[in-house]
Amino acid sequence: MKKAFIISALAIFVILGGVFLFRGMDQQGDIALKDNFTSSFINKDIETDDSFHFFESKNGHYTLWYPKKFYIEEEPPYFISKDHYELMNFYESSESESGLERSFQIRYQGKKNQDSADITLKRLLDDFAFEKNYEELTTESTNIFFGPSNITMDGKEAVISNPDESHANRYFALVQNKEGTQFLSVIFRINCIDESRGSCEINDSEERSFFETFIKHISFN
Repeated sequence: MKKAFIISALAIFVILGGVFLFRGMDQQGDIALKDNFTSSFINKDIETDDSFHFFESKNGHYTLWYPKKFYIEEEPPYFISKDHYELMNFYESSESESGLERSFQIRYQGKKNQDSADITLKRLLDDFAFEKNYEELTTESTNIFFGPSNITMDGKEAVISNPDESHANRYFALVQNKEGTQFLSVIFRINCIDESRGSCEINDSEERSFFETFIKHISFN
């Protein structure tokens, strides 16, 4: 009996040790878990797919799938949290091998009406959409309006080009609940950090899939 108890205890110890070792190894390569501020939003007990963590907002009004290897800039004005307004900026911890750097800006607004959502969508289209083009998606609990574009700078002026003729380096979305009383605007930027490499190649299908996965898993409480 005593021997069996010792064997059982050792087995439990090995299993638990493996869990903690796995978590430790996972955290080493993922700033979302290593950064104290970013990790405070993440619930590791809720499963997502391999590229994301489950994220709960500071004000408690929405959840989303948070991309791994991104961190939240804690300092204002990049981070603002109030009951019915929240602004966050997510930054990739390091540029990719192709010399690209990615970031998200999300802006939550609550206790609004449909007119407020329509105005926000118009601003997104004016600032980011090529010829005001956008697509629509619906989930069980949200309506989504989104699109890609290519934006370059001509001096201080932003030039919006057809993403079908050049790689999309911007994605935008408005995600709202079915009642239209809460919504989240999302801007996803892909920037070339080092053009001298002659790389900075954007994989459009991968980036689009990544962005769509992100916006489809936004939900409101």
